[in-house]
Amino acid sequence: MMDKPTGVQTNQGHASTDDYITRTYVLPLLFDEDTRRRLIAEHKANPVGTPASNGRPALEHSQDLQTVLDKLRRQPMTGKYVTICKRAHEDYRIGIVTGVRGEPVKILDESFSSEEASEHAIFLKRVADLMAAYS
Repeated sequence: MMDKPTGVQTNQGHASTDDYITRTYVLPLLFDEDTRRRLIAEHKANPVGTPASNGRPALEHSQDLQTVLDKLRRQPMTGKYVTICKRAHEDYRIGIVTGVRGEPVKILDESFSSEEASEHAIFLKRVADLMAAYS
């Protein structure tokens, strides 16, 4: 006889905490149209951040953008978008991970000329998916 899984087995504590953080800190940033536009523009200008080099400080994202990115990074692997490099410096694609080790990533058709462009497209998809999930 199979008992119903416990909250520990289903990771309910993490799921509830993540939902609270999302509703309290992330969604207000995304559902405010002006803030969302500002965050999208900031991400487009610098999708992956710039490390410190040659005495220059690192260029970091704003606290608001970091809050959104941290949420997007916490998503489970199943269905997660990733950048796939088909030809370095020429052809980057978006892949969708199955979440099952050893299974191939589904590669979408749209091509990007840089890793940064692909990363920004992924950001836009993740934001849209998150907003749809909470609307």
